[in-house]
Amino acid sequence: MSAGTLQAPCPPYLALENAAYTLGVRPTGIHAVLLPVWCVQVRATVTEAQPYDLIDRFVERGIAEAGLATAGELASFLALDPALVAQVLAFLTAIGHVTEDAGRLGLTALGHRSVQDGKRYTVTHGDRRSLYFDGFRSGPLTTAHYRNDTVVRVPHDGAASGWHRGSRPHRLMAHPFRDEAVRELADAPGREGFNLPAGIDGLERVGAPECLHLPAYVVRAAEGDGRSRHLVYTRALDGEHDVLLSAACEQTPECVHALRNEELAAARSVEQRITGWLSDQGLGRYPPVRDPQGAWRVTLPRDRVGAGGPVGLHRIGGFVVLGGSFFQFWCEDRDTRAWALVERLDRQFGARLRHDPVGLRARADSLCRQLELGQVDLETLRRAAVAKGKHGLAERLRAARLAEPTTGDRK
Repeated sequence: MSAGTLQAPCPPYLALENAAYTLGVRPTGIHAVLLPVWCVQVRATVTEAQPYDLIDRFVERGIAEAGLATAGELASFLALDPALVAQVLAFLTAIGHVTEDAGRLGLTALGHRSVQDGKRYTVTHGDRRSLYFDGFRSGPLTTAHYRNDTVVRVPHDGAASGWHRGSRPHRLMAHPFRDEAVRELADAPGREGFNLPAGIDGLERVGAPECLHLPAYVVRAAEGDGRSRHLVYTRALDGEHDVLLSAACEQTPECVHALRNEELAAARSVEQRITGWLSDQGLGRYPPVRDPQGAWRVTLPRDRVGAGGPVGLHRIGGFVVLGGSFFQFWCEDRDTRAWALVERLDRQFGARLRHDPVGLRARADSLCRQLELGQVDLETLRRAAVAKGKHGLAERLRAARLAEPTTGDRK
């Protein structure tokens, strides 16, 4: 948790792309928001499991299974330096695994349980930690939100950095915290996914909840049947929508109404805003056009895209966000869009996909939908990457192709 300048949660175009081409809904607006989060301090006796260090495990097994009862016997049996064994025994005694009576070593109940389960259990009395709950329903936030300063203490001036053009995050108001939310989480079988260990006793709240905030984008979108969606994107999930927070927003009327009003206000001047931005970029001769579904596109000829043109290949098919509205750069030439696919894959080829053939396949499929290229097989993409000199991408595409199931496997 941090205080200071607010950082944008993720690139807004990634949120729009995920909504449109992965979830298959039609984005109608995007909103920079500060979602309220209740931070609750709790205290409990916590039992946590960790992997054994190699020597720790063999020392405990020596006591439990071989009947070794002194440091000397353990050092001789395990062929270890006596000083090292003494150090290990001191550590295992400190965490409550080993006891000594009349010079003879033994395992505590916690030590026996650890050996039996193959996990090194530790017990912490009076463990204190922060738990995060959304500010609408008091539902717990997943462990992903406890990393990278995702939840912040908002500075007094609300200064923002890195948010999209013309955007100042809208601070949404919290509902009162539900006191029973802590007990509900403690009783939940999947609580490890919400920053609460499986082994916990005597949980109690300490002090009053504090209202913090979670910088996010909310994409308003329409399903095929016209039903509205409110999809939440934060830094925690790296461009994927947050299912739990999205549900919390959608079930909070004040949130839905506030974002709907913002979208209506932005819609009144969207064409003027896009036209002005294009003029500033020297692209005033290419006017925005609205398609039958209400989305705005700016179509460029082939010679205005890529090397020597004002718009890079990687921007074709991508969204440009202006305040709460957006448009998409487009080119009717299919070959240009095909090269844009390779360029986008190469630019977005982050560590998350570097060793994830399935993720790379899914990203390629999503970009094919985005660029209206139909199904493109990985071998074709690999050859295109080689032709463009993108050999690192070509190698990863080859690995992804080899990792794909064969026709017989799919059956």
